[in-house]
Amino acid sequence: MDINGRVLRSFTDVSEPLRLSLDSEGHVLIADHFNNRILLLSSELQLQRVLIDKNSQVKLWWPERLCYNELTSQLYVAHCSDVISVLRLR
Repeated sequence: MDINGRVLRSFTDVSEPLRLSLDSEGHVLIADHFNNRILLLSSELQLQRVLIDKNSQVKLWWPERLCYNELTSQLYVAHCSDVISVLRLR
């Protein structure tokens, strides 16, 4: 839902979004836990792209935590398998 309570239709297949993070441009990053992927949304909450998923070179195993570092433009992803992946966004 958006801040006004309207149901968003642009990415209805998100399954258990556990964590959100914001980058320096206001993009929203979502850890889509059961779909094993990280989504990038615009500041208007429109799906921009899938950053990483289970078929990417960086493997995900049920992402649980996100942390974006504005100084380095890196996204840190903690998995339930106690692994931390680092993804450079820019």
